[in-house]
Amino acid sequence: MDGAVGDRQPYGWGGTVGDYLSQPPTLVLSALETHLLNLMGCHASSSQQNAWREEEALLRGALRDLAIARPEVTGWGLALEYELHLEGGRRPDAILHSGGSIFVLEFKQASVAPTGAADQVIAYARDLAEYHQATHGLPVEPVLVLTNTSMVSSWADGLAVLGPSQLAAFLDGSSASGDIDFQTWLDSPYEPLPTLVEAARMIFREEPLPRIRRAESAGIPEAVNLLVRLTKEAQRDSLRSLAMLAGVPGAGKTLAGLSLVYDRLADDHDAVFLSGNGPLVQVLRDALQSKTFVQDLHAFITTYGTSTRLPDHHIVVFDEAQRAWDAGYMAWKGRGVASEPDLLVEIGERLPHWCALVGLVGDGQEIHSGEEAGIQQWQTALTREASLAWRVHCPPRLAPAFEGQDVTEHEDLDLTISLRSRRADDLHAWVAALLDGRLGDAAKLAASVQRRGFPMYVSRDLERCKAYLRERYLGEPERRYGIIASSKSQRFLPPYGVDSSWPATKKVNFAHWYNRERGQAGAGSNLDAVVTEFGCQGLELDMPLVAWGDDVLWSGRAWKVKPGRPQYPQEDPVQLRLNCYRVLLTRGRDGLLVFLPDDRSVDLTEHALLAAGLSPLPALLT
Repeated sequence: MDGAVGDRQPYGWGGTVGDYLSQPPTLVLSALETHLLNLMGCHASSSQQNAWREEEALLRGALRDLAIARPEVTGWGLALEYELHLEGGRRPDAILHSGGSIFVLEFKQASVAPTGAADQVIAYARDLAEYHQATHGLPVEPVLVLTNTSMVSSWADGLAVLGPSQLAAFLDGSSASGDIDFQTWLDSPYEPLPTLVEAARMIFREEPLPRIRRAESAGIPEAVNLLVRLTKEAQRDSLRSLAMLAGVPGAGKTLAGLSLVYDRLADDHDAVFLSGNGPLVQVLRDALQSKTFVQDLHAFITTYGTSTRLPDHHIVVFDEAQRAWDAGYMAWKGRGVASEPDLLVEIGERLPHWCALVGLVGDGQEIHSGEEAGIQQWQTALTREASLAWRVHCPPRLAPAFEGQDVTEHEDLDLTISLRSRRADDLHAWVAALLDGRLGDAAKLAASVQRRGFPMYVSRDLERCKAYLRERYLGEPERRYGIIASSKSQRFLPPYGVDSSWPATKKVNFAHWYNRERGQAGAGSNLDAVVTEFGCQGLELDMPLVAWGDDVLWSGRAWKVKPGRPQYPQEDPVQLRLNCYRVLLTRGRDGLLVFLPDDRSVDLTEHALLAAGLSPLPALLT
């Protein structure tokens, strides 16, 4: 089962421990080199080769000693450089399957454990348990082996940190034996939750989205199937229908909307996905190299809402329906006296025979002026004097907003589990408790979030934050991280190394910031350019570095919000500021890192974040 030229198996070497011990080290190392060449298109560096040789010798010695004491160990399964499918080259050094337990081993040439390396191996174990089909139900134990020491032996948050001399004894004392069909384990699908951009690429290439257990448990397939059925009913029965799909931040609303458009495009090319989020449109268009699959909402409304022209699409899916511009803001912007919902409904009524509007509704993320009117605008649009009859489909909690309409309630149209945070289901609840000032409640939620493999750190040292991110994603070029900050921090943060000023942030190319790898010009992972809430809403990062400004500060008892000068008379500037931080704090898939400048004005804010459950970012794990 060892990896050979042309095999393209998802591992460098795989087989039983007995097979491994009977093979010369040179053959194993050759298999690892071949796998890397096939996977990445390049030869291993001299430092990588040296690390492999050291790792191979230490692992071979530990397994040999263990097999002498316990002969059944020769039947255990072993995979080296196991490739996590669709994860951009993420490869745990070694995976050991005892039948009753799985060990994820990462070797580091160090005498003390870098925090980033510790979190990396914890994430490997977490994701195998979550996304690898044959691993479901088995205990998965992360193990960090420090090759430059022989004395270390510690456990923290489920992670074992060992010196090489302790490895055999640890495996002997921690393993649970059982029947092993290791080839079946190796061949079992690993189906991670794709990022929004990855999912859009798969849909656009007409590839099936992976059957993700977590997405299925969150209700996304049921929601998509229901929306497909409702749009087909509207076409068959010549109806005008408005469906609202609601959900917490990161629940997969956009993924569901893209899936619906893909389904109908496959049938009759009669659907379009609209977003008023300019950065999201830029990023998706760049990733897909297409301007037709995703279109700008405001441009669509300007083109068809103020003329007699009709679009080619009877199915219009639009993101963030609760953030559509109200009539007052449209007038203030010089775009007429009707709201965006008014114009979308009017466009739908001019389409011949039938129309299906599908709105994706987020919770509490209105950050622009003119967005606070929320879902009530759609009821107003449907009840205007010239309106035709519409059939409304929505989750029960939104039904009261459509009183007097022909409303059908659907539980499946409410997505309540966040997918963006992977296993951190309570992240959005933690953010809500934090911004409500309920620090005790937030601390309890934070403990739950972090136990599930979602680290949450705070630090006053910007360079330490950057170093952590680089070591955390070492060898994972496709992972995305970057600095995000409030747009109202542009005078406070720049002296502390975070240039969130308007001249700097307006130069950011969002497509490059999100889609390019570290080292490429404009990539967010270079950690030299800042994106504000306007540039990150609706998008996601593996790990955001949230630079906290002075616009929302803890007073000792509550949040003190510095709203700034209102740009639009009807806006609620305090709520917009709080929603800004709600957006910033919910971007992460792997964890959350908050930077607070070394300024006395944010001392109490640091105390509040620590009281709310964030952990100080350690320099090293000892």
